[in-house]
Amino acid sequence: MNTTSAEYWTCAGQRSDAGTAESSSTAQDSTSIGTTVPYAAAGPGYAGEWALFCDYTTATSQPTLPTTVAALTGFLTTLPARPATVARRVRAIAAAHRRAGHLLQRPDIGPAAPPIPPQQLPLLAGPGPMIAACPTRGWPHGLHGRRDAFLTVLTTSLALPYPVARTLTPTAIVTGIADDQLTDCDVDDDTDCLVAIAGQTVAQDVDPRECPACAVVRWLDILGTLDGLGRGSARMDLVTAHAPTADTPHTHRPKSPHRWRDAATLLPAIDQHGWLDDYRPITTRTMRTRMARTSDRAAQPVSEGEPPPGTAGVPFTAPAARQSFGPTAPALDEVLTVLDGVADDVDALNARIQALLNADH
Repeated sequence: MNTTSAEYWTCAGQRSDAGTAESSSTAQDSTSIGTTVPYAAAGPGYAGEWALFCDYTTATSQPTLPTTVAALTGFLTTLPARPATVARRVRAIAAAHRRAGHLLQRPDIGPAAPPIPPQQLPLLAGPGPMIAACPTRGWPHGLHGRRDAFLTVLTTSLALPYPVARTLTPTAIVTGIADDQLTDCDVDDDTDCLVAIAGQTVAQDVDPRECPACAVVRWLDILGTLDGLGRGSARMDLVTAHAPTADTPHTHRPKSPHRWRDAATLLPAIDQHGWLDDYRPITTRTMRTRMARTSDRAAQPVSEGEPPPGTAGVPFTAPAARQSFGPTAPALDEVLTVLDGVADDVDALNARIQALLNADH
């Protein structure tokens, strides 16, 4: 090659951006060891990116397929681009190696480094305070809160990975068993009943607000109502429900009939208005977000003698909201109670309007 390096890179960049058919249909001598690598080795979708890499290795007398860490790092350093473009070039080089039966060697750091697998973030609080921080009544925050508490049990108390937790079905749950797990528990005493999920026994706590077994049963009950009877029935149950207190009896056995057994998944996707997507489970991204919010909510400082935020009588108020509205900011429970009343008034007004319309006909 007789052109200067500056002239060469200008031409190479123009040819790559143009994506000409000639670069994807011809074979060029692109390595310093005399091997011939076609520009289409990475596939038709990466022809331009792979051709640019071949031209670089040819000009610098470095191996192309398989390449080296030095060649890959030098290529990305010599030809800087936007992060999205750099990522696409790395994918093109990796695709060519994969199609040829090679494993692309990557540096430990830099844009060509292998992606870090997603991990569950460390939580700021234990499972008990996190469960207690989840609302159990009201619409639709009570619905989301019960699902968050159930998610906390799965991922924190039972230590199930997110991909495993989101695919659980009702067949993974066993309820109403005694300590020996061979006989049914006492029908008059729920404290002797055990709940097992995916072969693991769910722990119990003295405080019903922080009890993992109670959290599981609360979610199963409302899931059965939502999936079996519909959104209106679930809303009515949550609006009339009472938040658990330290003196509330434990509930370790779901109510009959067990409609939740007919649900397609234990962690369905639910939008902000409470609409259920029967067959689509919650995504792992949403699971991480919900767990982070629950952990942050449970980690808020609480005065001595007060129950955790979000429990009966002491709902959680975001710090930003407290700073914005000052010390007289209304509690979240008060706001939700007002909204529930407004929703009931709207329903009554709609019913009255419908009755008047029917009378006119």
